[in-house]
Amino acid sequence: MSAAAAHARSLICMCLSGVGDALTFSPFLTVLKQNRPELVIDVLVMFRACESLYQAHPAVNRVFFVDFVNQGGLASLRDVLRIRRNHYDVSVAALPANRWEYNVIQVLLGGRRIGHRYLNANIRNLNFLKQDWIREDDNLHVVEQNINLLPFFGVARPATPPPLHFPLMEADTDAAASWLRGRIEAGRPLVAFHPGSATFKNHIMKRWPAAGFAQVAQRVVDEWNADVLVFGTPDEQDVKDAICAQAARPGHVHSVDGTSLRVSAALIKRCMQMISNDSALMHVAAGVGTPVVAIFAYTNARTLYPWSVPHRVVRKDLPCSPCFYYSPKPARCHANINYRCIKSITAEEVFAAAVSLHTNPSI
Repeated sequence: MSAAAAHARSLICMCLSGVGDALTFSPFLTVLKQNRPELVIDVLVMFRACESLYQAHPAVNRVFFVDFVNQGGLASLRDVLRIRRNHYDVSVAALPANRWEYNVIQVLLGGRRIGHRYLNANIRNLNFLKQDWIREDDNLHVVEQNINLLPFFGVARPATPPPLHFPLMEADTDAAASWLRGRIEAGRPLVAFHPGSATFKNHIMKRWPAAGFAQVAQRVVDEWNADVLVFGTPDEQDVKDAICAQAARPGHVHSVDGTSLRVSAALIKRCMQMISNDSALMHVAAGVGTPVVAIFAYTNARTLYPWSVPHRVVRKDLPCSPCFYYSPKPARCHANINYRCIKSITAEEVFAAAVSLHTNPSI
């Protein structure tokens, strides 16, 4: 083990994936700061939502946003070299970071480089540039794999890593209460749905069909006397609208539109459970302590299940699944069975999982 990280005074964390990955890195930050309070921890992100999350994390000193997605290479290089002027002792790449571009950025940031080496496309993506590393373990949750970097800093791995950290402000809870007022009858239980997913790397194929969500929504309203809140980004509006229309329960299935991520999180916190695809909002629900029914397709539920909250995972145990691994490559159906892993899941299976979670909310 290198002494550089164990005696470091400053650290830059690269968290260049999306909101879900930002949340699953938060327990690492929490434990590290608790045990090394003198350590100055800054974070580099490339999504504004991640910037908002980390700005409110008590372990984080500063957050740097660089728009790697939309700005040119020279502008990105200039921004990274400006951050390098802080002379960090160590840099850490949060999992997943299996891209050659991320490894180059980590070199440019300076300091001792810490992170993971990956089971697939490891050399091609230049992961040998990391100086201190552990091997990706696809039997461990992402939270645990990030936590396993702590010994490089002279910090013991906790027996039970802490929950995800999604900070809610009073303004967020007030805005959520305002959104509900006039839409939802006081006292009715709420169930959150997220029928969407990211679209990059073909992850639109992770989405369970809208018709299935609509069937479950009808049963939630009819059998639980509950209201359904359907969440999603503006580019998921067609899916949200389809569920509201197909559920045929006027006034009890609501599309949540025009709210920020933080206000959406405050609304999800008020729900008895969340029924979601494998998505960022699945992790948001875990971050605010809401039980989750998680619908998985070809991604690895062992590494991505809702952390530290009561949950049920619904997936098909096919010989070919999970088949997606961390790399720049887009998802595809390797077995050529037209994504049977997600399309063959029934509404009855999902509702049964929801009932099980409701009646026996154990982790």
